[in-house]
Amino acid sequence: MVRFSNKKDIHDTPAQIAILTTILYSDIFSFPLTRDELWDFLISERKISRGEFMNSLQTIQKEIVEKDGFYCLKSREAIIKKRKENFWEVDAKMKRARFVAGKLAPIPSILFIGISGGLASGNVSAKDDIDLIIITKKNMLFVGRFLIILLLQLLGARRFRNQKNTADTICVNLLFDETALDFFADKQDIYTAREIAQIIPLFERESTYQRFIHANEWIHKFLPNVGSQKTHYVKEDKEIFLSVLCRIMCNSFFEIILRVLQMTWMNRHRTRETVKNHVLAFHPKDYRVKTNKQLRLKMQQLGLLTKF
Repeated sequence: MVRFSNKKDIHDTPAQIAILTTILYSDIFSFPLTRDELWDFLISERKISRGEFMNSLQTIQKEIVEKDGFYCLKSREAIIKKRKENFWEVDAKMKRARFVAGKLAPIPSILFIGISGGLASGNVSAKDDIDLIIITKKNMLFVGRFLIILLLQLLGARRFRNQKNTADTICVNLLFDETALDFFADKQDIYTAREIAQIIPLFERESTYQRFIHANEWIHKFLPNVGSQKTHYVKEDKEIFLSVLCRIMCNSFFEIILRVLQMTWMNRHRTRETVKNHVLAFHPKDYRVKTNKQLRLKMQQLGLLTKF
């Protein structure tokens, strides 16, 4: 995955390379890592022992610094202070995400709700929204989306297109049904692997989270240490009217009607979004390409060469 230039002062053990690469990646988002986070999300082409990791962490003090339990590049200590200042915000947004997930959970077509994006990694500020990833039953994607939007609207939590003040709004920017669990198969890189690995499960039926992770085992080619994330499962809220409405609408007839209506509307405003029968991905800005490019540049500046 990675090799070094001919500079003699550059570290060359796999563990040292992995640690530096992981910290460089995190630095793109101005986000320091704890030692456990550095280990869990270690970017490496092979498994590295914990002992080798710990020993190597002590040998690269020229490039990195540890302060208050966080690691970052030298001269970037300010991001440690920023992360500590945002602890309360992360906790508040997690509580809001759990509350909303509990309201969405009674929708019978929903199989999984998880936190993604900045909140999943713990990197948010007061002005940020909350990203959710939702998986639905087969051929129930558009019924599910309609009911999700309806509920978010009633809760006053929906994020609208081109909305300026998005603080604490809910952005369901990725929805797909259970036939598309391997949706990311053609996007295998560090950015996508990290986005999948850090998803925080909030609700599931039929072991959907484990099925999703199993369908994306390729992430271990980039993140060999990562495992299933700690669950923060919520209970379904019992709303009789909502339950009746959902069960009436969760059928193929409404799915076809709502698919036609929603796809017609979405295609009018479509830019980079993915709009398909089984996948809806609303990512108008391609952070994936930009992030991978930034990582390559940072590694080259440090004397590293990379093939990803």
